[in-house]
Amino acid sequence: MESRKKTRSIVSSSSKLILASVIAVMFLLALSPLFIQSSSSSAYSNSKITTVVPNGHDDTTDIQAAFNTCVASDQWCTIQLVKGTYHISSQITVYGFHGNFVGKGQGLTTIEALGNMPAPTSTPFWTALLGPSDPWPALFTFEGGSFAISGMTINDTFSTPITSPWLYTIFGESTTALEASIEVTGQQASASIDHVTANGAAGDWDGAWNMVDGIHIWGTVLPSGWTDPLADIPPLTGTFSITNSIFNFMEEGAFANFLSNSNVAMRNNIVTDSWYGLGIGNISNTNVLLSGNEGTITYGTAIEVEQLVLKSDLLSSTAIMTDNNFQLSQGANGVFVADLGQFNFGITSTPLSAVVSGNVFQNSYPAGNNPFASVIVSLELESTIVSSNAIAGGGSPGVYITDGLGTVIGNAITGADTGVWLDSASSVLLVGNVIKNSVEYGIAVTSTNAFGLPITPSPSSNNFIVGNLVHKSGTYDLYWDGLGTGNVWHGNYYSTSNF
Repeated sequence: MESRKKTRSIVSSSSKLILASVIAVMFLLALSPLFIQSSSSSAYSNSKITTVVPNGHDDTTDIQAAFNTCVASDQWCTIQLVKGTYHISSQITVYGFHGNFVGKGQGLTTIEALGNMPAPTSTPFWTALLGPSDPWPALFTFEGGSFAISGMTINDTFSTPITSPWLYTIFGESTTALEASIEVTGQQASASIDHVTANGAAGDWDGAWNMVDGIHIWGTVLPSGWTDPLADIPPLTGTFSITNSIFNFMEEGAFANFLSNSNVAMRNNIVTDSWYGLGIGNISNTNVLLSGNEGTITYGTAIEVEQLVLKSDLLSSTAIMTDNNFQLSQGANGVFVADLGQFNFGITSTPLSAVVSGNVFQNSYPAGNNPFASVIVSLELESTIVSSNAIAGGGSPGVYITDGLGTVIGNAITGADTGVWLDSASSVLLVGNVIKNSVEYGIAVTSTNAFGLPITPSPSSNNFIVGNLVHKSGTYDLYWDGLGTGNVWHGNYYSTSNF
Protein backbone atom coordinates (compact mmCIF):
# COMPACT_ATOMS: atom_id res chain seq x y z
CA MET A 1 0.00 0.00 0.00
CA GLU A 2 1.65 3.19 -1.21
CA SER A 3 0.39 6.03 0.90
CA ARG A 4 1.39 9.42 2.12
CA LYS A 5 0.97 7.95 5.58
CA LYS A 6 3.20 4.97 4.86
CA THR A 7 6.20 6.77 6.33
CA ARG A 8 4.73 6.41 9.72
CA SER A 9 6.31 5.26 9.26
CA ILE A 10 5.27 6.84 32.61
CA VAL A 11 6.74 7.96 34.18
CA SER A 12 10.21 7.41 35.59
CA SER A 13 10.93 5.78 38.89
CA SER A 14 10.71 9.19 40.46
CA SER A 15 7.43 9.72 42.29
CA LYS A 16 7.71 13.41 41.51
CA LEU A 17 7.50 12.71 37.78
CA ILE A 18 4.49 10.45 38.29
CA LEU A 19 2.75 13.18 40.25
CA ALA A 20 3.66 15.78 37.62
CA SER A 21 2.16 13.62 34.86
CA VAL A 22 -1.12 13.19 36.73
CA ILE A 23 -1.32 16.92 37.47
CA ALA A 24 -0.62 17.67 33.80
CA VAL A 25 -3.48 15.44 32.65
CA MET A 26 -5.89 17.00 35.13
CA PHE A 27 -4.84 20.46 33.99
CA LEU A 28 -5.31 19.62 30.31
CA LEU A 29 -8.69 18.04 30.87
CA ALA A 30 -9.79 20.99 32.97
CA LEU A 31 -8.87 23.32 30.15
CA SER A 32 -10.59 21.27 27.45
CA PRO A 33 -14.07 22.89 27.78
CA LEU A 34 -12.47 26.30 27.36
CA PHE A 35 -10.44 25.01 24.45
CA ILE A 36 -13.52 23.55 22.77
CA GLN A 37 -15.39 26.80 23.12
CA SER A 38 -12.52 28.80 21.66
CA SER A 39 -12.23 26.45 18.70
CA SER A 40 -15.35 27.67 16.90
CA SER A 41 -15.83 30.72 14.74
CA SER A 42 -19.05 32.41 15.79
CA ALA A 43 -21.68 33.46 13.27
CA TYR A 44 -22.62 37.13 13.41
CA SER A 45 -26.40 37.49 13.53
CA ASN A 46 -26.25 40.93 11.89
CA SER A 47 -23.97 39.92 9.02
CA LYS A 48 -24.80 40.73 5.42
CA ILE A 49 -26.52 37.74 3.74
CA THR A 50 -26.07 36.78 0.10
CA THR A 51 -28.28 33.91 -1.05
CA VAL A 52 -27.18 31.78 -4.00
CA VAL A 53 -29.91 29.77 -5.73
CA PRO A 54 -28.96 26.74 -7.90
CA ASN A 55 -29.39 27.39 -11.63
CA GLY A 56 -29.74 23.75 -12.66
CA HIS A 57 -26.54 23.35 -14.69
CA ASP A 58 -23.32 24.96 -13.32
CA ASP A 59 -23.20 27.15 -10.23
CA THR A 60 -19.43 27.68 -10.08
CA THR A 61 -19.49 31.29 -11.29
CA ASP A 62 -22.38 32.28 -9.00
CA ILE A 63 -20.76 30.84 -5.86
CA GLN A 64 -17.35 32.29 -6.70
CA ALA A 65 -18.93 35.71 -7.36
CA ALA A 66 -20.69 35.62 -3.98
CA PHE A 67 -17.37 34.96 -2.22
CA ASN A 68 -15.61 37.68 -4.23
CA THR A 69 -18.28 40.24 -3.35
CA CYS A 70 -18.16 39.32 0.31
CA VAL A 71 -14.38 39.61 0.50
CA ALA A 72 -14.44 42.92 -1.38
CA SER A 73 -16.96 44.34 1.10
CA ASP A 74 -14.37 43.98 3.87
CA GLN A 75 -17.04 43.00 6.40
CA TRP A 76 -18.39 39.83 7.98
CA CYS A 77 -21.02 38.31 5.70
CA THR A 78 -22.99 35.12 5.13
CA ILE A 79 -23.23 33.19 1.88
CA GLN A 80 -26.45 31.21 2.14
CA LEU A 81 -27.22 28.15 0.03
CA VAL A 82 -30.82 26.95 -0.15
CA LYS A 83 -32.25 23.43 -0.25
CA GLY A 84 -31.37 21.73 -3.50
CA THR A 85 -28.39 20.62 -5.56
CA TYR A 86 -25.57 22.86 -6.76
CA HIS A 87 -23.04 21.86 -9.42
CA ILE A 88 -19.45 23.07 -9.71
CA SER A 89 -17.08 22.47 -12.63
CA SER A 90 -13.84 24.05 -11.37
CA GLN A 91 -12.14 24.81 -8.11
CA ILE A 92 -13.46 27.73 -6.08
CA THR A 93 -10.72 29.80 -4.45
CA VAL A 94 -11.36 32.30 -1.67
CA TYR A 95 -8.87 34.78 -0.19
CA GLY A 96 -9.33 36.34 3.25
CA PHE A 97 -12.97 35.36 3.71
CA HIS A 98 -14.56 36.56 6.96
CA GLY A 99 -18.04 35.11 7.35
CA ASN A 100 -20.28 32.08 7.09
CA PHE A 101 -20.76 29.65 4.23
CA VAL A 102 -23.92 27.76 5.13
CA GLY A 103 -26.49 25.43 3.68
CA LYS A 104 -29.82 24.21 5.00
CA GLY A 105 -28.42 20.93 6.32
CA GLN A 106 -26.58 17.76 5.41
CA GLY A 107 -28.51 15.99 2.67
CA LEU A 108 -30.70 19.06 2.12
CA THR A 109 -28.10 21.30 0.49
CA THR A 110 -25.84 19.29 -1.82
CA ILE A 111 -22.84 20.39 -3.87
CA GLU A 112 -22.02 18.01 -6.72
CA ALA A 113 -18.70 18.14 -8.55
CA LEU A 114 -19.12 17.91 -12.32
CA GLY A 115 -15.74 16.31 -12.98
CA ASN A 116 -13.15 17.31 -15.57
CA MET A 117 -11.68 19.93 -13.29
CA PRO A 118 -8.40 21.53 -14.33
CA ALA A 119 -5.17 20.09 -12.97
CA PRO A 120 -2.50 22.17 -11.23
CA THR A 121 0.18 23.41 -13.61
CA SER A 122 2.89 23.99 -11.00
CA THR A 123 4.86 21.23 -9.33
CA PRO A 124 4.45 21.23 -6.42
CA PHE A 125 1.09 22.95 -6.71
CA TRP A 126 1.44 24.78 -3.38
CA THR A 127 4.35 26.88 -4.70
CA ALA A 128 1.97 28.68 -7.06
CA LEU A 129 -0.35 31.59 -6.39
CA LEU A 130 -3.83 30.23 -5.75
CA GLY A 131 -6.26 30.95 -8.53
CA PRO A 132 -7.80 29.92 -11.86
CA SER A 133 -4.47 29.97 -13.71
CA ASP A 134 -3.01 27.36 -11.37
CA PRO A 135 -5.77 25.84 -9.22
CA TRP A 136 -5.15 23.66 -6.22
CA PRO A 137 -6.71 20.19 -6.56
CA ALA A 138 -9.58 20.87 -4.15
CA LEU A 139 -13.22 21.80 -4.68
CA PHE A 140 -12.97 24.74 -2.25
CA THR A 141 -9.70 26.39 -1.20
CA PHE A 142 -9.69 29.05 1.52
CA GLU A 143 -6.52 31.06 2.08
CA GLY A 144 -6.45 32.94 5.37
CA GLY A 145 -9.55 34.53 6.83
CA SER A 146 -11.88 33.63 9.67
CA PHE A 147 -14.97 31.69 8.73
CA ALA A 148 -17.54 28.99 9.48
CA ILE A 149 -18.79 26.34 7.05
CA SER A 150 -21.88 24.31 7.95
CA GLY A 151 -25.00 22.48 6.87
CA MET A 152 -24.16 20.89 3.52
CA THR A 153 -23.13 17.73 1.67
CA ILE A 154 -20.28 17.75 -0.86
CA ASN A 155 -20.08 14.90 -3.38
CA ASP A 156 -17.53 13.90 -5.99
CA THR A 157 -18.53 10.66 -7.71
CA PHE A 158 -16.07 10.79 -10.62
CA SER A 159 -13.24 8.25 -10.65
CA THR A 160 -10.98 10.86 -12.29
CA PRO A 161 -12.19 14.25 -11.01
CA ILE A 162 -9.08 16.07 -12.32
CA THR A 163 -8.64 16.29 -16.11
CA SER A 164 -5.05 15.04 -16.18
CA PRO A 165 -2.68 13.53 -13.60
CA TRP A 166 -0.87 15.87 -11.24
CA LEU A 167 2.23 14.95 -9.25
CA TYR A 168 2.13 14.85 -5.45
CA THR A 169 5.82 15.61 -5.20
CA ILE A 170 6.46 14.74 -1.55
CA PHE A 171 5.35 11.17 -2.11
CA GLY A 172 6.06 10.89 -5.82
CA GLU A 173 2.59 9.70 -6.70
CA SER A 174 0.86 10.82 -9.88
CA THR A 175 -2.89 11.02 -9.47
CA THR A 176 -6.11 12.44 -10.86
CA ALA A 177 -7.68 12.49 -7.38
CA LEU A 178 -8.73 15.55 -5.43
CA GLU A 179 -6.48 16.62 -2.59
CA ALA A 180 -9.61 17.51 -0.60
CA SER A 181 -13.17 18.70 -0.88
CA ILE A 182 -12.30 21.66 1.41
CA GLU A 183 -8.74 22.99 1.74
CA VAL A 184 -7.72 25.58 4.35
CA THR A 185 -4.28 27.11 3.93
CA GLY A 186 -2.24 30.29 4.25
CA GLN A 187 -0.13 31.51 7.13
CA GLN A 188 -2.91 32.58 9.52
CA ALA A 189 -6.58 31.54 9.55
CA SER A 190 -9.44 30.41 11.75
CA ALA A 191 -12.01 27.93 10.55
CA SER A 192 -15.02 26.18 12.08
CA ILE A 193 -16.44 23.35 9.96
CA ASP A 194 -19.62 21.82 11.37
CA HIS A 195 -22.28 19.43 10.05
CA VAL A 196 -20.61 18.92 6.68
CA THR A 197 -20.73 15.60 4.81
CA ALA A 198 -18.08 14.75 2.21
CA ASN A 199 -18.52 11.72 -0.05
CA GLY A 200 -15.80 10.34 -2.28
CA ALA A 201 -15.66 7.42 -4.69
CA ALA A 202 -13.25 4.93 -6.24
CA GLY A 203 -10.23 6.46 -7.96
CA ASP A 204 -6.50 6.18 -8.60
CA TRP A 205 -5.07 7.59 -5.33
CA ASP A 206 -3.35 4.58 -3.74
CA GLY A 207 -5.33 2.57 -6.27
CA ALA A 208 -8.49 3.12 -4.28
CA TRP A 209 -9.78 6.69 -3.93
CA ASN A 210 -10.75 9.76 -5.93
CA MET A 211 -10.13 11.97 -2.89
CA VAL A 212 -7.19 12.09 -0.47
CA ASP A 213 -8.93 13.96 2.39
CA GLY A 214 -12.43 15.18 3.02
CA ILE A 215 -11.02 18.29 4.76
CA HIS A 216 -7.37 19.29 4.66
CA ILE A 217 -5.86 22.05 6.80
CA TRP A 218 -2.21 22.83 6.18
CA GLY A 219 0.36 25.60 6.10
CA THR A 220 2.19 25.04 2.88
CA VAL A 221 1.87 28.23 0.90
CA LEU A 222 5.56 28.71 0.15
CA PRO A 223 7.13 32.15 -0.43
CA SER A 224 8.63 32.95 -3.81
CA GLY A 225 11.71 30.85 -4.48
CA TRP A 226 10.84 28.05 -2.06
CA THR A 227 10.53 24.75 -3.88
CA ASP A 228 11.63 22.09 -1.38
CA PRO A 229 8.53 20.69 0.37
CA LEU A 230 10.72 19.09 3.04
CA ALA A 231 12.41 22.36 3.98
CA ASP A 232 11.11 24.48 6.83
CA ILE A 233 7.60 24.99 5.52
CA PRO A 234 5.99 28.17 6.82
CA PRO A 235 3.36 26.90 9.24
CA LEU A 236 -0.29 27.85 9.46
CA THR A 237 -1.35 29.52 12.70
CA GLY A 238 -4.90 29.71 13.98
CA THR A 239 -7.86 28.00 15.62
CA PHE A 240 -9.54 25.15 13.76
CA SER A 241 -12.46 22.87 14.53
CA ILE A 242 -14.13 20.08 12.59
CA THR A 243 -17.28 18.86 14.33
CA ASN A 244 -20.39 16.75 13.69
CA SER A 245 -19.27 15.95 10.16
CA ILE A 246 -19.37 12.76 8.09
CA PHE A 247 -16.67 11.45 5.75
CA ASN A 248 -17.37 8.52 3.43
CA PHE A 249 -15.10 6.60 1.09
CA MET A 250 -11.82 8.52 0.87
CA GLU A 251 -8.33 7.82 2.12
CA GLU A 252 -8.73 9.97 5.25
CA GLY A 253 -11.62 11.94 6.69
CA ALA A 254 -9.71 15.02 7.84
CA PHE A 255 -6.04 15.90 8.20
CA ALA A 256 -4.29 18.98 9.62
CA ASN A 257 -0.60 19.45 8.87
CA PHE A 258 2.20 22.00 9.42
CA LEU A 259 0.62 24.03 12.22
CA SER A 260 2.26 26.35 14.72
CA ASN A 261 0.82 28.20 17.73
CA SER A 262 -2.58 26.71 17.02
CA ASN A 263 -5.56 24.98 18.59
CA VAL A 264 -7.20 22.09 16.73
CA ALA A 265 -10.37 20.24 17.71
CA MET A 266 -11.96 17.35 15.81
CA ARG A 267 -15.08 16.23 17.68
CA ASN A 268 -18.09 14.00 17.09
CA ASN A 269 -17.27 13.15 13.48
CA ILE A 270 -18.01 9.89 11.63
CA VAL A 271 -15.57 8.29 9.19
CA THR A 272 -16.59 5.22 7.19
CA ASP A 273 -15.04 3.03 4.50
CA SER A 274 -11.66 4.76 4.71
CA TRP A 275 -8.10 3.69 5.42
CA TYR A 276 -7.54 6.55 7.86
CA GLY A 277 -9.85 8.49 10.14
CA LEU A 278 -8.59 11.80 11.53
CA GLY A 279 -4.99 12.95 11.66
CA ILE A 280 -2.59 15.64 12.79
CA GLY A 281 0.97 16.01 11.53
CA ASN A 282 3.97 18.24 12.23
CA ILE A 283 2.80 20.65 14.90
CA SER A 284 4.65 23.17 17.04
CA ASN A 285 3.31 24.80 20.22
CA THR A 286 -0.11 23.43 19.34
CA ASN A 287 -2.91 21.84 21.37
CA VAL A 288 -4.97 19.08 19.79
CA LEU A 289 -8.27 17.54 20.94
CA LEU A 290 -9.73 14.51 19.14
CA SER A 291 -12.90 13.47 20.96
CA GLY A 292 -16.15 11.62 20.39
CA ASN A 293 -15.31 10.48 16.84
CA GLU A 294 -16.39 7.11 15.47
CA GLY A 295 -16.41 4.95 12.38
CA THR A 296 -14.91 1.99 10.51
CA ILE A 297 -11.25 1.94 9.46
CA THR A 298 -9.28 -0.57 7.38
CA TYR A 299 -5.49 -0.91 6.99
CA GLY A 300 -4.56 2.52 8.36
CA THR A 301 -5.24 4.41 11.59
CA ALA A 302 -8.38 5.82 13.17
CA ILE A 303 -6.61 8.61 15.11
CA GLU A 304 -3.03 9.70 14.40
CA VAL A 305 -0.72 12.44 15.68
CA GLU A 306 2.77 12.43 14.20
CA GLN A 307 5.92 14.50 13.89
CA LEU A 308 7.50 13.32 10.66
CA VAL A 309 8.60 15.83 8.06
CA LEU A 310 9.84 19.22 9.24
CA LYS A 311 13.60 19.53 9.42
CA SER A 312 13.71 22.14 12.19
CA ASP A 313 13.11 21.55 15.86
CA LEU A 314 9.53 22.01 16.97
CA LEU A 315 8.19 23.47 20.20
CA SER A 316 6.31 21.23 22.61
CA SER A 317 2.77 20.19 21.69
CA THR A 318 0.09 18.13 23.41
CA ALA A 319 -2.65 15.91 21.96
CA ILE A 320 -5.66 14.58 23.89
CA MET A 321 -7.56 11.67 22.33
CA THR A 322 -10.63 10.68 24.30
CA ASP A 323 -14.05 9.01 23.96
CA ASN A 324 -13.51 7.87 20.37
CA ASN A 325 -15.14 4.63 19.17
CA PHE A 326 -13.89 2.81 16.08
CA GLN A 327 -14.22 -0.57 14.38
CA LEU A 328 -10.82 -1.70 13.09
CA SER A 329 -9.95 -4.33 10.50
CA GLN A 330 -7.09 -5.51 8.28
CA GLY A 331 -4.44 -4.44 10.78
CA ALA A 332 -5.68 -0.90 11.33
CA ASN A 333 -4.43 1.03 14.36
CA GLY A 334 -6.81 2.71 16.75
CA VAL A 335 -4.35 5.43 17.85
CA PHE A 336 -0.88 6.05 16.41
CA VAL A 337 1.28 8.72 18.06
CA ALA A 338 4.92 9.24 17.08
CA ASP A 339 7.73 11.78 17.17
CA LEU A 340 10.22 10.60 14.54
CA GLY A 341 11.97 13.80 13.50
CA GLN A 342 15.27 12.72 15.00
CA PHE A 343 15.27 9.52 12.94
CA ASN A 344 14.16 11.11 9.69
CA PHE A 345 16.55 14.05 9.83
CA GLY A 346 18.99 13.51 12.68
CA ILE A 347 17.61 16.41 14.73
CA THR A 348 17.03 16.57 18.43
CA SER A 349 13.42 15.64 18.97
CA THR A 350 11.20 18.25 20.55
CA PRO A 351 8.66 16.89 23.01
CA LEU A 352 5.29 15.64 21.85
CA SER A 353 3.00 14.48 24.66
CA ALA A 354 -0.23 12.56 24.33
CA VAL A 355 -3.17 11.49 26.48
CA VAL A 356 -5.15 8.50 25.12
CA SER A 357 -8.10 7.94 27.44
CA GLY A 358 -11.59 6.46 27.45
CA ASN A 359 -11.59 5.21 23.86
CA VAL A 360 -13.31 2.05 22.60
CA PHE A 361 -11.80 -0.05 19.81
CA GLN A 362 -13.31 -3.23 18.40
CA ASN A 363 -10.55 -4.97 16.50
CA SER A 364 -10.74 -7.78 13.97
CA TYR A 365 -7.36 -9.04 12.82
CA PRO A 366 -5.77 -12.50 12.61
CA ALA A 367 -3.40 -13.41 15.41
CA GLY A 368 0.20 -12.37 14.84
CA ASN A 369 2.51 -10.44 17.11
CA ASN A 370 2.96 -7.50 14.74
CA PRO A 371 3.46 -4.04 16.29
CA PHE A 372 2.42 -2.36 13.04
CA ALA A 373 -1.08 -3.70 13.70
CA SER A 374 -1.22 -2.67 17.37
CA VAL A 375 -4.41 -0.93 18.43
CA ILE A 376 -2.59 1.81 20.36
CA VAL A 377 0.97 2.63 19.28
CA SER A 378 3.35 5.12 20.94
CA LEU A 379 6.78 5.79 19.41
CA GLU A 380 9.40 8.10 20.88
CA LEU A 381 7.05 10.42 22.77
CA GLU A 382 8.10 12.64 25.63
CA SER A 383 5.10 11.34 27.55
CA THR A 384 2.18 9.06 26.72
CA ILE A 385 -0.66 8.40 29.15
CA VAL A 386 -2.87 5.50 28.04
CA SER A 387 -5.78 5.12 30.44
CA SER A 388 -9.27 3.62 30.70
CA ASN A 389 -9.44 2.41 27.10
CA ALA A 390 -11.46 -0.68 26.08
CA ILE A 391 -9.87 -2.87 23.41
CA ALA A 392 -11.67 -6.02 22.32
CA GLY A 393 -11.32 -8.67 19.65
CA GLY A 394 -8.71 -9.42 17.06
CA GLY A 395 -5.25 -10.89 17.42
CA SER A 396 -3.01 -7.85 17.09
CA PRO A 397 -1.22 -6.30 20.08
CA GLY A 398 -3.36 -4.06 22.25
CA VAL A 399 -0.88 -1.37 23.37
CA TYR A 400 2.67 -1.07 22.00
CA ILE A 401 5.15 1.42 23.49
CA THR A 402 8.76 1.78 22.41
CA ASP A 403 11.63 4.09 23.30
CA GLY A 404 9.68 6.74 25.16
CA LEU A 405 8.09 7.48 28.51
CA GLY A 406 4.61 6.22 29.24
CA THR A 407 1.90 5.44 31.77
CA VAL A 408 -0.52 2.62 30.95
CA ILE A 409 -3.24 2.49 33.59
CA GLY A 410 -6.74 1.07 33.99
CA ASN A 411 -7.25 -0.32 30.48
CA ALA A 412 -9.43 -3.33 29.64
CA ILE A 413 -7.89 -5.46 26.86
CA THR A 414 -9.47 -8.69 25.66
CA GLY A 415 -8.39 -11.04 22.86
CA ALA A 416 -5.23 -9.24 21.74
CA ASP A 417 -2.17 -11.12 20.52
CA THR A 418 -0.19 -9.45 23.32
CA GLY A 419 -2.19 -7.26 25.68
CA VAL A 420 0.53 -4.68 26.46
CA TRP A 421 3.95 -4.80 24.80
CA LEU A 422 6.82 -2.70 26.18
CA ASP A 423 9.62 -2.92 23.62
CA SER A 424 12.98 -1.17 24.16
CA ALA A 425 11.08 0.95 26.65
CA SER A 426 12.25 2.44 29.93
CA SER A 427 10.56 4.02 32.93
CA VAL A 428 7.05 2.98 31.90
CA LEU A 429 4.43 2.64 34.64
CA LEU A 430 2.06 -0.23 33.82
CA VAL A 431 -0.57 -0.49 36.55
CA GLY A 432 -4.15 -1.60 37.17
CA ASN A 433 -4.91 -3.03 33.73
CA VAL A 434 -7.24 -5.98 33.10
CA ILE A 435 -5.89 -8.16 30.28
CA LYS A 436 -7.74 -11.34 29.33
CA ASN A 437 -7.56 -14.08 26.69
CA SER A 438 -4.42 -12.88 24.92
CA VAL A 439 -3.35 -15.14 22.07
CA GLU A 440 0.33 -15.13 23.09
CA TYR A 441 1.30 -12.90 26.03
CA GLY A 442 -0.68 -10.81 28.45
CA ILE A 443 2.20 -8.42 29.19
CA ALA A 444 5.53 -8.64 27.34
CA VAL A 445 8.72 -6.70 28.13
CA THR A 446 11.30 -7.09 25.36
CA SER A 447 14.25 -5.40 23.71
CA THR A 448 13.71 -6.14 20.02
CA ASN A 449 12.89 -2.78 18.40
CA ALA A 450 10.16 -4.73 16.61
CA PHE A 451 8.77 -1.61 14.98
CA GLY A 452 11.96 -1.25 12.98
CA LEU A 453 13.10 2.20 14.10
CA PRO A 454 16.60 3.13 12.88
CA ILE A 455 18.12 2.62 16.32
CA THR A 456 20.01 -0.09 18.11
CA PRO A 457 17.56 -1.84 20.41
CA SER A 458 18.06 -0.98 24.06
CA PRO A 459 17.15 -3.34 26.89
CA SER A 460 13.83 -2.49 28.49
CA SER A 461 14.74 -1.23 31.95
CA ASN A 462 13.28 0.43 35.03
CA ASN A 463 9.70 -0.36 34.11
CA PHE A 464 7.10 -0.79 36.85
CA ILE A 465 4.55 -3.55 36.18
CA VAL A 466 2.31 -3.39 39.22
CA GLY A 467 -1.20 -4.51 40.17
CA ASN A 468 -2.38 -5.85 36.80
CA LEU A 469 -4.89 -8.68 36.31
CA VAL A 470 -3.68 -10.94 33.50
CA HIS A 471 -5.76 -14.02 32.75
CA LYS A 472 -5.76 -16.95 30.30
CA SER A 473 -2.98 -15.92 27.93
CA GLY A 474 -2.07 -18.48 25.26
CA THR A 475 1.66 -18.73 26.05
CA TYR A 476 2.47 -16.71 29.17
CA ASP A 477 0.50 -14.18 31.15
CA LEU A 478 3.77 -12.37 31.90
CA TYR A 479 6.79 -12.52 29.59
CA TRP A 480 10.26 -10.95 29.95
CA ASP A 481 13.18 -11.57 27.59
CA GLY A 482 15.61 -11.42 30.51
CA LEU A 483 17.38 -8.30 29.28
CA GLY A 484 17.49 -4.94 30.98
CA THR A 485 17.70 -4.07 34.65
CA GLY A 486 15.54 -2.48 37.30
CA ASN A 487 12.21 -3.82 36.05
CA VAL A 488 9.76 -4.20 38.94
CA TRP A 489 7.01 -6.84 38.83
CA HIS A 490 4.84 -6.58 41.90
CA GLY A 491 1.30 -7.45 42.97
CA ASN A 492 0.13 -8.73 39.59
CA TYR A 493 -2.59 -11.41 39.46
CA TYR A 494 -1.52 -14.03 36.89
CA SER A 495 -1.14 -17.75 36.34
CA THR A 496 1.90 -18.21 34.08
CA SER A 497 5.21 -16.51 33.40
CA ASN A 498 8.66 -17.38 32.00
CA PHE A 499 10.59 -15.94 34.94
